[in-house]
Amino acid sequence: MGLVREVDSEGRYRVLNAIANQLRFPNSHTHYFSCVLLFIFQSRHDAEIIREQITRVLIERLIVNKPHPWGLLITFIELIKNPTYDLWRHDFVRGSREIEQLFQSVARFCLPQVPPP
Repeated sequence: MGLVREVDSEGRYRVLNAIANQLRFPNSHTHYFSCVLLFIFQSRHDAEIIREQITRVLIERLIVNKPHPWGLLITFIELIKNPTYDLWRHDFVRGSREIEQLFQSVARFCLPQVPPP
């Protein structure tokens, strides 16, 4: 986690992409890296920009054509559903109407019963 805080924005993006590359099929390896991403997202010491970059990495992978890796879907669904992460309250989700609609669209795709934020 220290590496994510210490590197610049581009380096952090690359580290988060490397972690997201490990979100594949159901196994302990995928579970570990899913927990790592969720832990970094939830950490109180991290700036909002880190949460935004984590979400960006996941969204970029979800807006492309199917099939999506199982681990990627599970991790994003956890961000959406679990009130611990409170994804919908962050400013980057509501930055503009287009971005908000994109998040809602991806959320509906991943989880059809997502309540409106």
